[in-house]
Amino acid sequence: MTTIEYGGGPSLEQRRAFANLESGGHVPGYMGFCPQFKYRYGHTFGKETSDIAKDLPYYSGPRIQEPLRFYRVTDENRKFENSRSNYKDHVSERMLPKATGDNKYTGEMIPGYSGDIPQMNFKFGRTYRTLSEECVDQLVREYKSAEMKRNKLKESSNVLTNLHPIAHDPLVKNHLNIWADDMVKKNSGVDSNKRTTEPPIPGYKGFIPRMDTTEHGLAKRFHEAAQSSLETFRAECKNHFDHIDMPVTRLDTCSRPRTSIPYKPKSNYYSARIFHQEGMIPDYEGHIHGYQYHVGKNFGNTTRDLEVCAHPYSCYGEYVKLKDLTSKYLS
Repeated sequence: MTTIEYGGGPSLEQRRAFANLESGGHVPGYMGFCPQFKYRYGHTFGKETSDIAKDLPYYSGPRIQEPLRFYRVTDENRKFENSRSNYKDHVSERMLPKATGDNKYTGEMIPGYSGDIPQMNFKFGRTYRTLSEECVDQLVREYKSAEMKRNKLKESSNVLTNLHPIAHDPLVKNHLNIWADDMVKKNSGVDSNKRTTEPPIPGYKGFIPRMDTTEHGLAKRFHEAAQSSLETFRAECKNHFDHIDMPVTRLDTCSRPRTSIPYKPKSNYYSARIFHQEGMIPDYEGHIHGYQYHVGKNFGNTTRDLEVCAHPYSCYGEYVKLKDLTSKYLS
């Protein structure tokens, strides 16, 4: 006699007779739900469940298993047949590969196998062997069906004529040559090089000089702000290179009345300094000499009063240099 796990063993009626259960009582070890059982005590499991079945009108206890009846498959009762999913290559018998020692999914899977079996988590209500064989059969059928479709597609593609490349076709080459010559003629009068002051397209994330550190990038559209910043940067660089060729004047170290600030340069002196006399914009996050030691004013007033912004020279280094020389010779 086969074991209960594989569908054999005594029937439910034989087990009830062996345990000498009353009508409506459950077999000892039953782990399912039984109404009002947790509020009953003082008797055995079988006695309590039998009394519950007698007292409750809506609960009659476990049912006696009826013997299995096999019906002949006909066209009339075929619609009641509980069959699995059908495929185009459906075969009546199960497609269970035999165990060779190397394959993982086979027929007659050993109960207790804790590895993964496809679709096993979505099936329940039967023994492990039955469910595992059904899952393996479904996996093999899906694989065979996909392989058959792939082979049919490959056969149909081989029937069609192969496509020939047209890269070396004289007609195509001549057409491309004519198109290239026409584009060269159309663009012959167009300058492909951008001007240095032409702003980039909106959305450009690269660096644009003088845009984030000066007032040229405030309260303007990206196109206008970028163009204004580039024009300012070009003017500063052009003025700088123009002054390189100018003759160098020696520093006059003669005695003069002592002053706290050196003489202011001429009006045509162009400055490319970072720290302007009108102060820094509030969004400036760079380092400002001496800013951390002043409190009580807003950002603009504080920076305007600092020595690094208040001096009239082109850069703070030149101002410090002249200041040191003045203090050296006038002290």
